[in-house]
Amino acid sequence: MSAITGFFAPDTTYVSNNTSRERIVEAMADALKRRGPDHTGFYLFAHGGFAHCALACSKIHSDIATLTQPCTKTIADHKYTLLYDGFISNLPELRQELCDKFGEEPLETQEEIILAGFCAYGPDFVCRLRGAFSIALYDETVNRLFLFRDQLGLCPLFYQCHSRSLIFASEPKGILAHPSVCPVVTREGLNEVFAMGPAHSVGSTLYKDMWELRPGHYLVYGSGIFYEHCYHRFEPKEHRDNYEETLCRISELLEKSLDTLSDVCCEPASLLSGGLDSSVITAYLHKKMEVKTFSFDFLGSKTHFVANSFQPTLDAPFVHEMVDYLNTDHTTLVCGNAEQFAYLHNSVLAHDGPAMADVDSSMLYFCEKIGAQNPIVFSGECADELFCGYPWYHNVSMFSEFAFPWSGDHAARLQLLNSDFINLLSPREYISSRYHSACNELNLPCDQADLLYCSDEDRHRLIMYLTIRYFMQTLVDRADRIASYCSMDLRVPFADFDLATYLFNVPYAMKTRDGDVKHLLRSFAKGLIPETVRTRRKSPYPKTYDPGYESMLCKAFAQMLKDTDNPILPFLDFNSADKFLTNPKDYGKPWYGQLMAGPQLLAYYLQINDWLKTYQPAIELS
Repeated sequence: MSAITGFFAPDTTYVSNNTSRERIVEAMADALKRRGPDHTGFYLFAHGGFAHCALACSKIHSDIATLTQPCTKTIADHKYTLLYDGFISNLPELRQELCDKFGEEPLETQEEIILAGFCAYGPDFVCRLRGAFSIALYDETVNRLFLFRDQLGLCPLFYQCHSRSLIFASEPKGILAHPSVCPVVTREGLNEVFAMGPAHSVGSTLYKDMWELRPGHYLVYGSGIFYEHCYHRFEPKEHRDNYEETLCRISELLEKSLDTLSDVCCEPASLLSGGLDSSVITAYLHKKMEVKTFSFDFLGSKTHFVANSFQPTLDAPFVHEMVDYLNTDHTTLVCGNAEQFAYLHNSVLAHDGPAMADVDSSMLYFCEKIGAQNPIVFSGECADELFCGYPWYHNVSMFSEFAFPWSGDHAARLQLLNSDFINLLSPREYISSRYHSACNELNLPCDQADLLYCSDEDRHRLIMYLTIRYFMQTLVDRADRIASYCSMDLRVPFADFDLATYLFNVPYAMKTRDGDVKHLLRSFAKGLIPETVRTRRKSPYPKTYDPGYESMLCKAFAQMLKDTDNPILPFLDFNSADKFLTNPKDYGKPWYGQLMAGPQLLAYYLQINDWLKTYQPAIELS
């Protein structure tokens, strides 16, 4: 992981001794320093400036060299400048293709391969790339900037048009560091916080006129030209492989992703929860190299844990079984109430806004401890999205509603807001609009009016598409921001584009053969991990059930209500808030995902207030 940022004003010419360009781009790079702390490079040109902040351990393909970025090359009379974040997993294949087809001179570095691909195929070369990447490519000869983002949105990229210039950065904080940008939040941004959050509408941000480059899109900007183009979308197709062929293909794709990402320059670490996903990753890596393992727990978990339908068991017994089975160098990290509460603020800084409350803050705390000594860390994230592990894939009442199935309880998430603010935002209408817009992104044979009557297989594809594009994106963003805040390279082998597009069209009956949830992944895991772990029922990322943490949140929330300077107060209903504080919190029924229940609602609202205080955006409600 690295950071890219810059600004480009195609109709403005800066004189060579103008120091404002340098100050601006340095400030933007400094805001992203945690993301790439090892080296910062700059490129100043007549119409703007770029910066690249590098994390030294983030490259893969040990046999392909890298150049210092921003990298400037002249090819066929065009002067190009390139900077990018992430990795491209198929660089060796792309290099061979370019050499075979065009008789290119030997391409020694990843930057030369990318530029040669662009010269050969134009901006549509991005269709050939695999991996997690965001790319900025400037053609100085035609004075045009291209921005690219990978198909699954694993690497972030944001932009804002301001005064006939385009400002871009890997995170919003990079854009907000530009002296001409003032943070403004409109009704749409507040709906993203209170109605959609902690998810977000794809392409949107919390801030007015700031956009996320959508996954699978590229943007072109120059004098008199500005457009965003979709180069990849998920398409329903007939799945022609039989069961045995499907198992074989999934094994090939998983092994390829794991083998590519395990080309590392140092001993990696793996996050081991004792669940199927992290155990598969850890066990596969362990066959190739020494792997340190880390598990997470909370102070007093044995005493306070209460099993429920979303979190049926504690992780610890299964973690111990995996550690004994693999004999890894293992550390269990424990988070206390005070740390979990304190890191709510760090989480806001990492995300430039409210996030997944203590579900996020605790992971940030853990990863900060790991990343200090282990810069490359593997995670089992994204398996549930692709192999259909979430309850809304299987629970008819959840996937039959015309709503995002992980965020169906609107009343729970809105109960602390006053009626005037709710009427102003119309959050239910906003969610419904975003839901139907998301459904229309998928080219199903039935239209919106017929969704109720579409085939079960089309309904499954729709749920999977929404999960990949919206729910998985939230978790991918979470992993990216946490890793960047900790200057750590967090690798997610399950988040593989070829694997995702293949599984998208595998029939639901094959994915859940014999009623076995995540059947295809469990089949891959046979002989790789112990049977008790392979057949373990899904249990998500852990959270605390300590009532002491709830008391801490209640105390902080009550104090927040008393301080009249807090910016969140005009949005709240004080009677509802007082009532909520005095009642026991529901730990089992979430209002978002599987984990965010009563205590997390308080933590989320505390994060919203913290964000408004820290970033001080202007609020536009008209």
